[in-house]
This record gives sequence, C-alpha cells and structure tokens, in this order.
Amino acid sequence: MGRVFFNTRLNISKITASYTPVESDSGKLFFVNPTAATTITMPALGTVAQEGWNCKIVLNEDATGADEGMNAKINIDLGSGTNVANVGWISDVDSGAGDHCVADDDFINITTEASPGDTLFFWTDGNRWYIEGHVKDASEVAFAQSAA
Repeated sequence: MGRVFFNTRLNISKITASYTPVESDSGKLFFVNPTAATTITMPALGTVAQEGWNCKIVLNEDATGADEGMNAKINIDLGSGTNVANVGWISDVDSGAGDHCVADDDFINITTEASPGDTLFFWTDGNRWYIEGHVKDASEVAFAQSAA
C-alpha cells in the first residue's frame, strides 16, 4: 500500500506589495491584494525558475468576485528585456475573445478594473513561461510588451 498523507495543506502566501518569487515558492498559491501599484517579477528562468517551477496567482481584494473590484494595478514581469518567447492565453467570460501571448509580450498588465477571483497559472520548462488565465474581462488582465 502506498503512503497516505493526512492534513496536507496548500502552500499559500498573501502579496500586498511588489514581490519576486523565489525557488521555494514553486507550487505556491499567491493571493494578491495590493495596497498600491504592485509588480510581481517572476523568477529568473533557468536559474531560479527551473524546469517544473510553477505557481498560481489569484486576485483578491478581500471582497467577493465583484466585477471591476480591484483597487490597485498590478504588473507581472515575465522577463522584461530578455526576449523570452512566452506562451499562453487568457480566457474571459465577458466577451469570450480573451487574449493570446505574442512575441515580446514580457508583461501581464492588470488594471484597477480587474475582478477579485481572476486567476493566472504559471509554469516553466526552464526556458520560457507558459501561462493560462481565467478572468472576468481579458481587457483588464492582458499580455503586453511593457508595464502599464
């Protein structure tokens, strides 16, 4: 019979200000409730973020998933200036159109009109970021070539 684990908890951190995840943050769920404009700088590929490194980010304004309920903008830096060919998409429920990562998209810009509960998943093969997003409105959580 295999091993059985009891009382296993999900590894969670709350982010309220700019932050750069470290190697030990792999597998972590981040609740992001910024008190001001915030940048989350993803860890360096190939060194800190090696093959299999992953995390999940959930926007949280300590409120229900009210549409346009965030109070501060967030930029997620996926390796600005390093010309990484990131891969990903963000789907939304408002238009169904979503957003797709293209060449030189080094950021995800999240506006103050984003919604609590908007969720992004990140994982890497050590060479690029792979991103999957589920949000209320992709125009408020979008890939971009620079920080907003």
